[in-house]
Amino acid sequence: MRRRLKLLAILFAAVLLLPMAVHAQSGLNINPLFEGKVVRQKQMVETRVKGKMLSKYRLTYFRSVRFEGTKREIERVHQLVELDRRTSAAQSAENWFDRESHSKETLMMQLSPKDGQNRFLSYRRNGNMVTVVYMEGALDSFDALKEILK
Repeated sequence: MRRRLKLLAILFAAVLLLPMAVHAQSGLNINPLFEGKVVRQKQMVETRVKGKMLSKYRLTYFRSVRFEGTKREIERVHQLVELDRRTSAAQSAENWFDRESHSKETLMMQLSPKDGQNRFLSYRRNGNMVTVVYMEGALDSFDALKEILK
């Protein structure tokens, strides 16, 4: 009986916390990518981490997607990231582009805080392989973010 009550309590807590995780990056233009509307979920490798595993980085939520995209998908994701850079009051952003090969690009930005949490977005493209990472938490230094992502 205790085991069932414990399992029920865990399931109840998971149901209550799930909407917070689903809507963490809501309000951003890149959100459709995380929802599988730009690239199908089956084509992406998705990672979600929250809780104690992130506390040493002063983060509370980490979500990333990685996929090998078509030229059209890559262009669409790039457009969405650029829209977020322009419209979400990004406090700082850095962009690296390999002008020789035109196949490598990295964009990292600190977005405006939401609900007391600092938010970060990173976009990396190497050829047709694209990785987009969303993070939030108490981490307040853009330099510290760069160290985490190395």
